[in-house]
Amino acid sequence: MEVLGIVGSMRKGQNTERLVQTVISEMCRLDETIDSTLVHVSELTCNPCRVVCHGANCSTDLFRCSMDDDVMDVLARMKSADALVIGAPQYFRGPPAGFHAMIERLISMSYFYETAGGSFENSPLNGKPCGLVAVAEYSTPQTMLEYLNDFCLLLKMRPVTLTSFPYLGVGGHGDLDTDAIFHPFERVRQLAAGLVHALNA
Repeated sequence: MEVLGIVGSMRKGQNTERLVQTVISEMCRLDETIDSTLVHVSELTCNPCRVVCHGANCSTDLFRCSMDDDVMDVLARMKSADALVIGAPQYFRGPPAGFHAMIERLISMSYFYETAGGSFENSPLNGKPCGLVAVAEYSTPQTMLEYLNDFCLLLKMRPVTLTSFPYLGVGGHGDLDTDAIFHPFERVRQLAAGLVHALNA
């Protein structure tokens, strides 16, 4: 089984990547059949969405963007994975611009077709288990967890939730090793176990 980790931070090797990788490592410990790869959005070219979605400017094919950058490759890797672990930091009340551009593009590829009644085709990510990770230095990661949860639901994925705060995934605030509010490394174990259970259900 293949787990794809998506690190939405612009800084490699920092808190977002640390928690995403820890979730995946714990999953691999629980199930030795799991392989994993990481995608760093900081290494990708993800142009802003035109958000027009009509024939003059956008592709008329469902889940195919007319813009030529790395977003379609990310979607292909998401489709081929059995589960996803998606992490992002809270920057200035939102995610990093490059990560948000990728998210907006992925949503737009399906949203306008669906709302316009142009297609009844299922999302290629329909039902795919995903785990969410969010970190923040000065604000709350809860806002970013809600953002990631909305993204996953719009693409018909299946976020794995926790039975304890912050419920939607793993949150981290400030120094992860001393975070006594979000308890990120305790929640990592819960999320990994939930994802492995979803994969084997």
